[in-house]
Amino acid sequence: MAEANTPVQSLDRALDILEALSQTPQGMTLSALSAAVGLHISTTHRLVSALAARGYTTKDLLSGKYRLTLRLFAVGSRVSGVLQILEAARPLLDEFAGATGEAVHLVQREGDEIAYLYKAEPFVSTVRMSSCVGMRNPMYCTGVGKSILVLLPEPEVRAIWSRTQPVQYTPTTIVTLPALEKELASIRKQGYALDREEHEAGVCCAAVAIRDDCGSPVAAVSISAPPERLTESLLHSALPRLEAIAGQISALLGAVDAGT
Repeated sequence: MAEANTPVQSLDRALDILEALSQTPQGMTLSALSAAVGLHISTTHRLVSALAARGYTTKDLLSGKYRLTLRLFAVGSRVSGVLQILEAARPLLDEFAGATGEAVHLVQREGDEIAYLYKAEPFVSTVRMSSCVGMRNPMYCTGVGKSILVLLPEPEVRAIWSRTQPVQYTPTTIVTLPALEKELASIRKQGYALDREEHEAGVCCAAVAIRDDCGSPVAAVSISAPPERLTESLLHSALPRLEAIAGQISALLGAVDAGT
């Protein structure tokens, strides 16, 4: 009977191959690998060749054995880096949320969007936001997103906009490129980004970007509150701490100049 070949089964089998090779650093012949994962030799060859085409495995020309490359290590290192950032940032964000009595977020850039990595809320909060860990949002209508956009080259900002379909989430949502460019110019002058109920009615936020070792904006932190509480007084007291947190996380990422 021919082996089933659904996308899910192919993925499952490819992962079996990766795990088998990870347990044999010296490499495995195709026949040994086939036996280890319990697949027909032709199926094993097809899958390991696909993995090689993506750079995850390589074949030694002399021994004919397949080995893992460092591609998986690179992928795992990126995940490890996020976990290290979260471990270091969590107590800072929790303390900041407790001190201000407002919600605090940590996000990272993922393509043309931002993804929420952590959300710290005070024990007693009179406002509940729809944000949650794992959620993705556009950059043009969020404070964290705009804090990242403002540090990108203008051609990249325009390219991101060209791939974006703006949605009028609220009456204050920015939905045109000229309006966004005007907003980014304002952010450059004041040094931080604001979200004035642009994504969610009743929620405003102030945000500062986080840079990596190349100086690129890869993440951001923010404080969120209802418009009546995100006052000039709160901004005056909270922004220095927010900038310090962003600087500390940037330093963890290897940023030479952690300033924003």
